[in-house]
Amino acid sequence: MVAITTYETFSFSGKSENCYGLEVVKKTLRDQGFNILPFNINSKNPVLVSLYWPEQIYPFIRWRFLSHMKDRIIIVGGNYATSSPGAIIPFCDGVYLGDGELWDGDIKNKFIITTKTIKPIERAVVSQLSPYLFEDLQVTRRAFIEISRGCKNKCLFCQYGWLKSYRETDEADIEQIIKRCKTKTVRVFAADRFQHRRYEKIRTIMGHYGKNDSGSDVSIKFLLRNPSFLNFTKKIRVGIEGLSERLRYLVGKQYSNDDILNFCDMVSSAGIKSLDVYMIYGLPTETDEDVECFRGLIRSLDSIMPKDYTIAIHWNAFTPSAQTPFQWQAPASGEFKELSNFLHHEKINERIKIYHKPKMTSYWTLIRRMLAIRGDIQTAKLIYNFAFKESQFKKAPIFILNEYKKITGHDLMGDWPKDKPMPWDKYCIYRKDIMSRLAERNIKKYSCHERKEA
Repeated sequence: MVAITTYETFSFSGKSENCYGLEVVKKTLRDQGFNILPFNINSKNPVLVSLYWPEQIYPFIRWRFLSHMKDRIIIVGGNYATSSPGAIIPFCDGVYLGDGELWDGDIKNKFIITTKTIKPIERAVVSQLSPYLFEDLQVTRRAFIEISRGCKNKCLFCQYGWLKSYRETDEADIEQIIKRCKTKTVRVFAADRFQHRRYEKIRTIMGHYGKNDSGSDVSIKFLLRNPSFLNFTKKIRVGIEGLSERLRYLVGKQYSNDDILNFCDMVSSAGIKSLDVYMIYGLPTETDEDVECFRGLIRSLDSIMPKDYTIAIHWNAFTPSAQTPFQWQAPASGEFKELSNFLHHEKINERIKIYHKPKMTSYWTLIRRMLAIRGDIQTAKLIYNFAFKESQFKKAPIFILNEYKKITGHDLMGDWPKDKPMPWDKYCIYRKDIMSRLAERNIKKYSCHERKEA
């Protein structure tokens, strides 16, 4: 095979043609002497593709099988590729696992798996982060600076704390990037910005150079520890996730109702006029009693928050992510009548304004996600047909479920047997035993409503 000296790149990242992770790979390859070009459908150069979300596999497949794409080498990376590589391998020439900074451009690199891979491998983990100045035009032009990777928290449903070890970018390197930014708006991003040991100093540096931070994601845990962070925080998005204190403890977010009330009071007292809250419903062991606990929390917020204060609650159905302690669990299922009644018909708040957006996740959306997450070489034909004939399958979703079970022997929308390998076990080395023990311990410990709501 002729040595590859030129790559083209393509991303399925919303409004942008690029994404930060892919930009880091491009810089790494350029530093090694490779030519990196924008994707050109009429050329024959190999293409690097980034897939972050599971459902991006469907437009990827349709793109991959365009007539002009025949015989082109495709290498796929990104968060989804690293966590569920078996679903993607049938449709490309290689899947890169982990941090792109360690790739040397060789398609036979030790971090790349193919359909011929016979044993699982460790994913690439770069020991020290080097910030990269990346400017992107989505709605407005802004710069992105990664200040940490991974997460110190180990929420049982979340890949951030399990798929990537926690590392921080040095503040001196961050300052050099901020100095070079041409845009006034800069997004210093991380799974949780407040976890960085020098976050306050980073914000001081941004102020010194006249930069505005467009980031808004925060955590209750680290804000309660560092209330001074509110002095330079203008917008708040926070994940509460569990309906009740019991569920929050079960998933690893050990927030009491009092913690949440104190957090919200601090936010409103700091002059921040609205709050975005992320919630997950359909978590393992969830019952109608947990919905009632959430009603109680809303009533408490209604009594302490300023009149007409706005809270937007963003709901999402639980989906078991690959390579997390909850990967064996079934996705949210059932009618959720009590929650649906609360979201659509009840108004228990009298003083504050609450908006639910969106509300319930459709069962069809969950099927799309689960097929992408739990796909592998066995189900390649099913995924391919789904990508091209989704509208037909949507009329009879039972066909997808029956075919998946016929092929794999497992229920796509059910619990995965602990004694059976996950679709990614063939390719990925990860902390499976630890995850299994942790999930079993928490489910056993918090399944009974022994904890009293604050």
